[in-house]
Amino acid sequence: MKIISKFKDFYDYKVAKYGVDEKLIYNRKTYCNYYKMQFQYINPHKNVAEKISVEDFNNNLKEHTKFFDKTNHNKILIVGEKIVHLFFTEHGLYTHFDIKNPKDIGGEKIYRYWAYYSDTKEITFNDGKKIEIYIAFEELWNDLFSYDRKRFLSFLNISKDDTLFNEPMILVEYIGEIDRKIVRFDNSVYKVTYNPNLSQMGIYFDEDFI
Repeated sequence: MKIISKFKDFYDYKVAKYGVDEKLIYNRKTYCNYYKMQFQYINPHKNVAEKISVEDFNNNLKEHTKFFDKTNHNKILIVGEKIVHLFFTEHGLYTHFDIKNPKDIGGEKIYRYWAYYSDTKEITFNDGKKIEIYIAFEELWNDLFSYDRKRFLSFLNISKDDTLFNEPMILVEYIGEIDRKIVRFDNSVYKVTYNPNLSQMGIYFDEDFI
């Protein structure tokens, strides 16, 4: 694969191992969009996420959005067809590869805990730290590690024709909800960053996985 990019990332050197195929091009251009869910008030027959440009969001929706502001929270990184769960905390950034007992995540017990009792979950990481994580994608916790790109984007009601199904790497983060004064229902807003600079964000994990 040949990478065309304005920046270097921590996994780039692996190109030497796998070889440079001039016909397989990764044009690593970083850009963003927002996606707004539950907008049946606009079109009750259209049950897919609405894509919003950064400019439109800043000009029309930003001031009406209640932002998710928890310190310890999770985001989703899609790499190829795989999903990496990211945990941003006051003690640093972790991935689901850093969870000490991954079998403790997901399943009926966790689902009951999440759905009826709390919006946080204590996770123990390999460094021994136990951290209360505010979950931005709580619906995934019943079956956390079984999601891939297609299943996750379907969960977000993303159209199958959307760019998200084709970009090599995308970061999805929950932004917050739009005020009820602006829309009939609270609308979840997600920010999507295409081809993020992982090194710049402090995200490091197995280069061969990428």
